[in-house]
Amino acid sequence: MTVKEEICSFDNLYKAMKRCKRNVMWKDSVQGYYKNALVNIHQLRQSLLNGSYRIDKYTSFKVFEPKERDILATRFKDRVFQQSGCKNYIYDAITKSFIYDNCACQKNKGTELGRKRLNVHMHRFFRMYGANGYILKIDIKNYFGSTPHSVAKAAVAKRVKDKWACQTIFDVIDSYDGDKGLGLGSEMMQLIELAVLDDTDHYIKEQLKIKHYIRYMDDMILIHHSKSYLKKCLEKIKERLSALGLRVNIKKTQIFPVKQGVKFLGFKYKLTDSGKVVMTLLKQKRDREKQRLKRLVKRSQSGKMTRLQVDRCFEGFIAYISNSKRHVKRCCFRLTNKFKSYYKGL
Repeated sequence: MTVKEEICSFDNLYKAMKRCKRNVMWKDSVQGYYKNALVNIHQLRQSLLNGSYRIDKYTSFKVFEPKERDILATRFKDRVFQQSGCKNYIYDAITKSFIYDNCACQKNKGTELGRKRLNVHMHRFFRMYGANGYILKIDIKNYFGSTPHSVAKAAVAKRVKDKWACQTIFDVIDSYDGDKGLGLGSEMMQLIELAVLDDTDHYIKEQLKIKHYIRYMDDMILIHHSKSYLKKCLEKIKERLSALGLRVNIKKTQIFPVKQGVKFLGFKYKLTDSGKVVMTLLKQKRDREKQRLKRLVKRSQSGKMTRLQVDRCFEGFIAYISNSKRHVKRCCFRLTNKFKSYYKGL
């Protein structure tokens, strides 16, 4: 079976639809598509096979947490196709060259692994150099919105060898207006953005010889005992990013002592003289969660949602800051108790 036949098989498209509808069945568009699922999947498959498939216009909106972002939402029909493509070929083709510490948007990876890996790197650094070291934190300015289409296509062409799949991804990239900028709400685009910086990851690890390095999407953290060497690394990384049409965010890119602590994925990590890594939840995240809980409780009091639903939202946040991983649970025990007391008082 060819890649095209695999991705466009009725069974795989139907399974992709069932995955896409999770947690969004409250939307009218999803309910309407699912109500006539067999017919819709058949029509989607036929359009893909005969070449008449076209991507529908995106829906644009803003999100404000954790920060303001412009989102281009993919229509449900197109999400089904992209989900099937990612599941049955594209994901494996694109991610097989990734370094382990590229932690975003992959199977068995995510924020939890990212937090764990930074903790591990800081402990390993301490065993070699003590607490006298430095961190280079790099953030790319408007990463999704400034990625040139030509750069994204080059990253895809290098990794996706099947011609039909490669051209199909090119069509998705070209569906975004202009010659740069990719949508933030597409699983396929998230994988492509990870691939855009994959060569830079290998350059940092293999050419710059940075042993303690981790990346979560466009957030890069390098740990080294020499501040001057990290300055040189920053200049070389800037050159590589510039060649890709990308720029660092000057306000968020800096070099500082390991003891000062680094903000990463909602937590601040500080390496003490004893080798202990202290993790604390960022104040702005605590404040946002308190405001969110207040809003949810008011909605339950007005009858717009049940208290049980609010309880589940709260339990999800508690799981975020006090999961089964020992390094998180140990540092956030007091904080979880404080939040539980706060929630009971609402």
